[in-house]
Amino acid sequence: MKINVERNDVKEWLDLLSSASTSDKSPKLWKRVHTLLAVPARRRTSVNLYKINKYSKEGDNIVVPGKVLSVGMMDHKINIAALEYSKKAADLLASAGCRMLDIREMIGQKRISIIK
Repeated sequence: MKINVERNDVKEWLDLLSSASTSDKSPKLWKRVHTLLAVPARRRTSVNLYKINKYSKEGDNIVVPGKVLSVGMMDHKINIAALEYSKKAADLLASAGCRMLDIREMIGQKRISIIK
């Protein structure tokens, strides 16, 4: 798993989200994620672990259209896809038993929430 994302990866995400927004599975959700991600890097969201922990529960599928930061702790297991993870946040998520998925894997999941 890559912790930092390069510019080409962002373009790849946008292409995947564009095709997912025209599919039968949750087109409004993927269009919203595409809209949140298709902004300049300085305007993308950064979400701390405490906020993800507060607004999720065991087994949730979460998409963060930006970077996950390490302030806080996770006390339950989730599946998460984010554009970037700080090194400490990735370590804390792994130690909590969370699965850090690629966006391709998340597109196939059901009941997905966006945390921004």
